[in-house]
Amino acid sequence: MKAVPSARLVVARGPDAGAQAIIHEQVTTVGRSREAHLVLSDRSVSRHHFHVHATQAGAYVRVCDGAAALVVHDREVFEAEVGIGEPIVVGETVIVVAGVADDAPIPSVHNYHGTTVNLPALLSGQATDVRGLAAVFALNSAIGGAAGVTELELALDGWAKGQLGCDEAKIVTVNRTPPAAGDVEPVLEAREDGTGTTIFVPTHAAPTGWLAFTTSVPSDQVKDSLRRLLVIAAALCSSRFAQIVTLQKVQEESETYRRQAVGSARAFLGTSASAEEVVRMIPRLAVSDATVLLLGETGAGKSFVARLIHESGPRKTEPFRAINCAAIPENLIESELFGHARGAFTGAITSKAGAFEAAERGTLFLDEIGELPLASQAKLLHVLEAKQFERLGSTKPIPMQARILAATNRDLEEMIANGTFRQDLYFRISVITTTVPSLRERGEDVVLLAKEILGDFATSSGRRIKGFSPEALDAIRRYPWPGNVRELRNVIEHALVLGDGPVIEVSDFPVIVARAATGHPEVPRDAHATHIELPMNEERLQDMNRDAALRSCGGNKTRAAALLGIRRARLYPNKK
Repeated sequence: MKAVPSARLVVARGPDAGAQAIIHEQVTTVGRSREAHLVLSDRSVSRHHFHVHATQAGAYVRVCDGAAALVVHDREVFEAEVGIGEPIVVGETVIVVAGVADDAPIPSVHNYHGTTVNLPALLSGQATDVRGLAAVFALNSAIGGAAGVTELELALDGWAKGQLGCDEAKIVTVNRTPPAAGDVEPVLEAREDGTGTTIFVPTHAAPTGWLAFTTSVPSDQVKDSLRRLLVIAAALCSSRFAQIVTLQKVQEESETYRRQAVGSARAFLGTSASAEEVVRMIPRLAVSDATVLLLGETGAGKSFVARLIHESGPRKTEPFRAINCAAIPENLIESELFGHARGAFTGAITSKAGAFEAAERGTLFLDEIGELPLASQAKLLHVLEAKQFERLGSTKPIPMQARILAATNRDLEEMIANGTFRQDLYFRISVITTTVPSLRERGEDVVLLAKEILGDFATSSGRRIKGFSPEALDAIRRYPWPGNVRELRNVIEHALVLGDGPVIEVSDFPVIVARAATGHPEVPRDAHATHIELPMNEERLQDMNRDAALRSCGGNKTRAAALLGIRRARLYPNKK
């Protein structure tokens, strides 16, 4: 029978680094007990943690009853064969099985500038250090507010210096393939020129895939509790990196949708004197917190100008909330503006924040403010004066932080004379008053806008459109556009939906616009026009616009209303 050779257990890392014990074929005990053959001071090790005896291949280990598992071959085990040169991880201690001869080299668990530790081995053991847990919470708090990679790196560096006593923490490039999600990459260590150590920790979501922590502690004195914290830090940072990337993508998509919603020009287009005056006013209004009242006809672009004022000023990163006062039932206006508490009225089963609260430090745009009933006008005036409001059914004051913009197409001074609009509210909202010009006042701007709108729609229409025919442009110039820019957009979308040629022709327009090019009282019937026999007045014009919108939308009233910029109810007969 072949004799079993002896072997050595050598503590390669941990509080008892350098300690050794000879093992034979007989069972040897390892643990914190004084009775153990290899006594460890590591408090994460049980008093009698595992038994070991020498074998032909090296050693055989078996965990004692009630003790935590060991890590061998990068996995947790309760018994296993361990070869010469292979590590055994128990708690925060790494033990290597070595040859018994005095001059036999101690196998290294290092293979990159001195050290490599596999993550499963590093994350094993009892992670019950309260200071370590506090450090993890501190890191989570530090990186939680980071909005970019640079901010995250600064937060990580400050945490490593303040909580762990490291000299530096940064994102680095390592001469290895960056780890992918799910990969098990080693923690790498490199001895510095002096006595310090740089620990490289993988994090797959980082721009380079690695974080580096530099400490003045020599590598043979670095504790696994520190390494464990660095691995946890890398995992938290990886998660935050992924969140930042996702957030940036969402913001980019949101910006794209926002541009589509308000027009890709992102400016008030036009070369007319009236348009240039609006362009000059916008930056001046943007830098002020004064309340602005925008006047102008329906569809002239008052809401667009309000958004440009918001986006051109210091509040552009804050919310922009628009409320159409004419579209809210009178009994719900105050709830929409100021919010309500649970149980404030029948049906208020939960609390709700109103527009003033949702706007936060941004801008609240009150469109069609002339439609507010007198009772709501009084409440609004009080809020604007007091700079605070209360939810319906609540007595808790909420500070008003939003900047207020308002708009109307009505003559408020005439309404004041008639007693339907409060004079004191008018003075409060009209600190600065500016008029958005109608389309018929802007001359050749209508052609510029038509081409810009066509470009916006063409990308999503599925048609290859080169532009307008000369006759179509002539019709656009001649038509008075009582619905202003909103009507222009609707007409062009109508032409894109019903036309089929490479250019927009007059016949693609609703008949009311097509008539403007001919000057004739009637236009021949065709696939895209409706014969008109009645004299054209404003009421008839509105009816024709509704009919054209309904036809272009296949009878879908919701889409037709959106196309016209009106409430759905106004599409029904006798609803104006």
